[in-house]
Amino acid sequence: MGEALVNLFLTFVGIYMLAGLIFYFPFIKTGIEKIDQNAKDTNIGFKLIILPGVITFWPFLLRKWVDSKS
Repeated sequence: MGEALVNLFLTFVGIYMLAGLIFYFPFIKTGIEKIDQNAKDTNIGFKLIILPGVITFWPFLLRKWVDSKS
């Protein structure tokens, strides 16, 4: 029972992180400029530094991105 619960949790975490990684690429291409104007002309170093945060907080960033379009 406990092992199945751990496997379910790890599967959920893996899917969540994969969704964050998939979100990262369009967000870096266009979305980050909508949320923060100062990030418009940043280099690849900055984009790599924020990768873990974008993967972790992608639902919140997606909400901010959608809200900024309207």
